[in-house]
Amino acid sequence: MSREKLTKLKNWYAKESTMGWVFILPLLLYFIVFQLAPMLLSFGISFTSWNLRSPAEFVGFENYKNLLFDSVNYPDFWPSLWITLKYIVFSLPGGIFIALVLAAMLNANVKGEGFFKTAYYIPNITAMVAVAAMWIFLLDPKYGLVSQLFDIDQSWLGSKSTALPTLGIMAIWSALGYNVLILLTTMKGIPDELYESATIDGANAWQKFTKVTLPMIQPTIFFLIVTGLIAAFQVFDQMYLMTGGGPDGATQTYMLSLYNHAFRYFEMGTASAMSYILLIIILIITWVNFKFIPQRFDD
Repeated sequence: MSREKLTKLKNWYAKESTMGWVFILPLLLYFIVFQLAPMLLSFGISFTSWNLRSPAEFVGFENYKNLLFDSVNYPDFWPSLWITLKYIVFSLPGGIFIALVLAAMLNANVKGEGFFKTAYYIPNITAMVAVAAMWIFLLDPKYGLVSQLFDIDQSWLGSKSTALPTLGIMAIWSALGYNVLILLTTMKGIPDELYESATIDGANAWQKFTKVTLPMIQPTIFFLIVTGLIAAFQVFDQMYLMTGGGPDGATQTYMLSLYNHAFRYFEMGTASAMSYILLIIILIITWVNFKFIPQRFDD
């Protein structure tokens, strides 16, 4: 390549590179100002005792130690984590299973597929305040549609035994459309040749689903498990709007407890420490998922 062509190529590359930086600069500034800087600031605050009114006092790892080991002064840390885990059990497996069944049904070229996809997805794009208000109305023990249909005088959100499972059912309903569309899109991308080969080999519908469809969509299922776990650990809106953590702390999830420490008790250092403990928990669980779940699918 001649020196003149090399110079032109370098100038073109420099121009393209400059334009690239110009286009990504707004997003980069947004990330630095509104995400990276607050993350670093909250990390520093987690090593202090600060109530927003007086100057912050450096306490080292005291906040982390108190949360993990001082159950007398911080009695809500471990229970809130346990409640969050129970909420995940109530919402995530059932949600993915139901979405898988519905996606398989829609993949069978049913009539009105567009209508069903729209109907399933509407809850996912509806504001959580509106969703919470609707579910509170439906679950009203006296005048709610659920009580009227089944003739049951039951306070679904006011009972310790039913409040968390009820919120789990609501979470399944809210995320159903997203999960169905993701799974259905993946199923639509499976080559027809695989099903034709299975038909020639004498496979029935169930065998096609278990031997062709499931193996082909396993990365998508894994994606939904990982993202669903991350979202479930950060659940806050439903509990804050519908139960406030009640009754008697039965729905006080980890994020709601973090919110209380920050904006009710004004313990900003403790709240910041809780956020980084949650970060570590999510990182560990995500690593475990990446380490073991694909192997189980392969088996």
